[in-house]
Amino acid sequence: MNKRSPSAVRTEAASGFSRFERFFSSQPALVIEWNDDHTTAKGWVAINALKGGAAGGGTRMRGGGTRDEAVFLAKTMQVKFNVCGPAIGGGKSVIDFNPASAASAEGLTPGTPAFNKRVAAIKRGVLERWFRHVRPALKTYYGTGGDVGVDERLDVIPITRRTIDLGHPQEGIVRGHFPKFSGGQFKQSIRQLTEGVLAPAKLPDLPARHAWSVADVATGWGVVCSLAAYYRRLGQSLKGKRAIVEGFGAVGGFAAYYLHHAGAKVVAISSAGGGADHKRLRVAVDQSGLDVLKLLRQRQGTSLPSPQDNPAVAEGLGGDRLFSCKADIFVPAALSHSISARTIELLEAADVRVLACGSNNPFAVPPPSPDGRVAPLTELTSHMLELGRRADARFAIIPDFVANCGMARTFHYLMRPGNPATCPAVLADIKSTMDKAVRRLVPDPAHAGNGLLERAYSMYLD
Repeated sequence: MNKRSPSAVRTEAASGFSRFERFFSSQPALVIEWNDDHTTAKGWVAINALKGGAAGGGTRMRGGGTRDEAVFLAKTMQVKFNVCGPAIGGGKSVIDFNPASAASAEGLTPGTPAFNKRVAAIKRGVLERWFRHVRPALKTYYGTGGDVGVDERLDVIPITRRTIDLGHPQEGIVRGHFPKFSGGQFKQSIRQLTEGVLAPAKLPDLPARHAWSVADVATGWGVVCSLAAYYRRLGQSLKGKRAIVEGFGAVGGFAAYYLHHAGAKVVAISSAGGGADHKRLRVAVDQSGLDVLKLLRQRQGTSLPSPQDNPAVAEGLGGDRLFSCKADIFVPAALSHSISARTIELLEAADVRVLACGSNNPFAVPPPSPDGRVAPLTELTSHMLELGRRADARFAIIPDFVANCGMARTFHYLMRPGNPATCPAVLADIKSTMDKAVRRLVPDPAHAGNGLLERAYSMYLD
């Protein structure tokens, strides 16, 4: 096998990381800001570029969300589209709001039926007003979906249909990117998106609390497909590999599910847990392998079950316990910016070799100053870049814009008139896309070690 010379490695690294710094430090084409007149909610939709006449990216709602978060995520979406198509720009919506905190402020007791009903009503009202505000973009050039705190099936699709008469949340991309579609082609594209995103996913070993759909499983499935493709490049499989998963929502929960079905042992999982604002961390650990199916059956929303319901789970404020078992794989699938310098040390101590980034922009940024000042975009980028360099020298990293592009690929596949809008067809297309992306990233086993992150930046950043 041919090995790269030291000078070639240096040139590739400089190219990749310099591209990252330039791309993520640049200003986006457009940011729309919104201030809710009923609550304290603030929101931003960032459009990094109207490439190909459109931009796409999901809508998230969380307390502490920021404008720069929207900008970072919009840029990440643009790189994802370079991997999985369509050839459009990146966008993202971030709403700074916690409906549970708002319900608590009204004096309701967390966890009670009245509290949960009020949280749902507050959240629904904020999203209705938000989507009305960004309707012109959603109708003409911007497509969205679910993200942290916002469910594709339960929130985005029904609210946009009812509130702003949107055929599908991706309608703006279809209009902007495919302007030559005939009326019939446009209707077929919207119909496929509607049917395909909600197409039933048959999971007979999980409880049917609701009908599982493509929207539930696509991203977690894509993460595991990227890992499987990586190990195939080494002539190996996922069977017997040990994995740590951070997060237990749509991405982390189904990454754990599909890792289990691939024969891997999931030895540790974390999620948000108890407390009025769900700030207490829950961690499940078993060095012989967790019962993933049992944890999913007992899952409370997007959280692990309580310690009372499952003795493998502990609840507290510290996260080091997540890395207390030796493992081969780490899947960050919680919030953005969770990988700090301390995380890198813990992963090394746990003998982790491979990271599949299920969360967008996983590397940490500096916290706000005591007076609430957020560092400028260039400083945030520099901090992420330093951590990325450090991690890239220690682990084989499948970056977020590859591992996390399952749902973006789903939308692209379903936009093309004539593609079958069934779950098996969608998942097969995601697998094929991951296989191609990882094969390009890892052309042979000699290229399968450290340095994948900078190589990916060289390949996929504009």
